[in-house]
Amino acid sequence: MTNYRGLVRSVARRIARAADSAIEDHNRGLVEQEPQLTDRWLGRIAESLQGYRAKGVTWTAKTLTDRGPGAQEKQYGADFIGVLDVYLPEYKVRKGFLAQAKVLKGNSMDMSEFRRMLSQCEQMLTLSPDSFVFLYSNEGIRVVPAIAVVGASHPDIVLDPEALYSRKVSRFYEEHLECFIGDRDINEPNIETLHRLQARSLLHLAARQSEEK
Repeated sequence: MTNYRGLVRSVARRIARAADSAIEDHNRGLVEQEPQLTDRWLGRIAESLQGYRAKGVTWTAKTLTDRGPGAQEKQYGADFIGVLDVYLPEYKVRKGFLAQAKVLKGNSMDMSEFRRMLSQCEQMLTLSPDSFVFLYSNEGIRVVPAIAVVGASHPDIVLDPEALYSRKVSRFYEEHLECFIGDRDINEPNIETLHRLQARSLLHLAARQSEEK
């Protein structure tokens, strides 16, 4: 999408601002639990991008959550799925990724939570190589590849996020939009995809040529 570099950056900035807003709410005690924080962030992204128009492209955004029978009791491997659907005259792609979210206490994680995250990363990687952990801290959200978490695992390690390679949310989404990140098998924004990929929520972003440029 070399003709859309400016658009990619502007969309990534909107997503990052939505992340900052959600983290600020968390820091103020307005939202405490990880699932609610994730829902708030995804909702803010959808609000920010729904109907956004720039560079001759119009964006739509929606969220979907598994609220079927027994949803509260399910053990999810992923907290959310990101699905990107771009259909422009010179560029067409449908792809996605899996994400597990973790709220950090300070800059560390206790061993039991790390082992749980490790198991969830293993589970996600059986479904897609494009699996990531979104680490929520007071300073913001950083993204670590699930395979890096698995590769760094050791019985005596308590996770130190600073020890793993990571990306800021804006950089991660720039790379996603530029197609460095994304699994073409994750391409349907529906409840069946949530069930197939064992995820709780889904964020669908779509880009189409604007009728009015």
